[in-house]
Amino acid sequence: MTMTAWVRISVAMALAPVLASAQPAFQPPPPAFQTPSGNVHCRWDAGALRCQAQEFDATAPGVPSCTPPWPGLLSLRPTGHAETPCRGAALRNEDDFVLGYGARWIGAGVTCESEEAGLRCANGAGHGFQISRSRLTLF
Repeated sequence: MTMTAWVRISVAMALAPVLASAQPAFQPPPPAFQTPSGNVHCRWDAGALRCQAQEFDATAPGVPSCTPPWPGLLSLRPTGHAETPCRGAALRNEDDFVLGYGARWIGAGVTCESEEAGLRCANGAGHGFQISRSRLTLF
């Protein structure tokens, strides 16, 4: 084998790990995210996706009656219907990952889609919610 052939083989072997590492690896979803507007923040915690709308129309259909007023909280597990708890810790964190419009977050049995019209999340049973400043829909 010529010296040129040895050099080519050596260079190819040296670059193989670099080229292999350039392949995208599976990335688990971030545990927390927010919509591009910053209005809805969500966090996966204790087997449920918890979300909170920062601003919403309290008179919109579907908004629960709570005392004190509903804090914009939603909870969705991989099975069962979405819940609208009247109490809970605030979820807002400006450092959370921004789920761009048209993007999808896929967690353990729950999927969310960020749209300009709001955030839509559903579990495998087809239950979930859509929330924006002007509406709340549970399904």
